[in-house]
Amino acid sequence: MAKTTSDKKKSATGKSPVKQAGSLKAALPRSAARAEDRHSATPRGAVSAKPVGRVRTFFREVRVEMKKVTWPTRKELLKSTGVVIVAVVIAAAFIGVFDYIWSVVVNAVGLGG
Repeated sequence: MAKTTSDKKKSATGKSPVKQAGSLKAALPRSAARAEDRHSATPRGAVSAKPVGRVRTFFREVRVEMKKVTWPTRKELLKSTGVVIVAVVIAAAFIGVFDYIWSVVVNAVGLGG
């Protein structure tokens, strides 16, 4: 017979284990903990209530994040730019050829304006 969740929780004596009195979960229900967070005097996070403080905080965080960026070398940048330009030229030629073919077909049928 498979063990159920209640069977796993029982100790060797056959009784369910007793919750510890010092645990936080036993002391505060979840709804009380959330209510405490909502009524705190300071806002959550590092965002200031004033617009100037928010802008300053934003730019400070931008500077920190920009230091984490791995910037490409000049050689990598030129190589990537070349790949993008070649891809755009190929796509433009592909679309141009099909546009020309469809315009010939539409004009031959007599639907062109």
